[in-house]
Amino acid sequence: MNRYHSGKFTGQYKATIGADFLSKDVVVTDPTTGMPKTATLQIWDTAGQERFQSLGVAFYRGADACLLVYDVTDPRSFDSLDTWRGEFLSQVGKGDGGDFPFVVLGNKVDREGERRIKRPQAEQWCMSKSPGGAIGGGAIGGGAPIPHFETSAKTAMNVEEAFMEAATLALVQEERDRRNEPELFTPPPTIDLQRQENPEPQRKDQCC
Repeated sequence: MNRYHSGKFTGQYKATIGADFLSKDVVVTDPTTGMPKTATLQIWDTAGQERFQSLGVAFYRGADACLLVYDVTDPRSFDSLDTWRGEFLSQVGKGDGGDFPFVVLGNKVDREGERRIKRPQAEQWCMSKSPGGAIGGGAIGGGAPIPHFETSAKTAMNVEEAFMEAATLALVQEERDRRNEPELFTPPPTIDLQRQENPEPQRKDQCC
């Protein structure tokens, strides 16, 4: 997150407790007009360690997209993707995921010699979570798999691209939800009580 926000990298590790927050203005393509527009990303980085997991769930509600990050050198972090995705969906009330915008990042690809998770393995996981996959739910539109990026916070490889993908998917889903949203109020039909549909002609009195 710091690499994306400030363009800086530090090798010093500091565990996130609860959540860290940053915001950044970006230019994305408006899905309704096709024109560039400025959007403000509010980025919450929740604690990834299990002992801090309960502290982060309060920040899930209201999220427009979710980036799931694993370490390509640590199989345990990859195996935890299911847990984190399930926990997120349960907190935001999205059921099995449906079309909620997820993006998966495999970080630390600069340490290729220590890699334990291969790209095809991660891509298979992303495919299994697509609307048409074995488990269902996860990406925008038509059974597409969850977008997957191999990244490096150290070299900045694909970091910008991953966040921009999440922002674009969030805007697309927002527009889709807006189009599918039912009208909150439909005015009832009116009845004019003063009006007669077929008024009978008035009869004139006749004298014999």
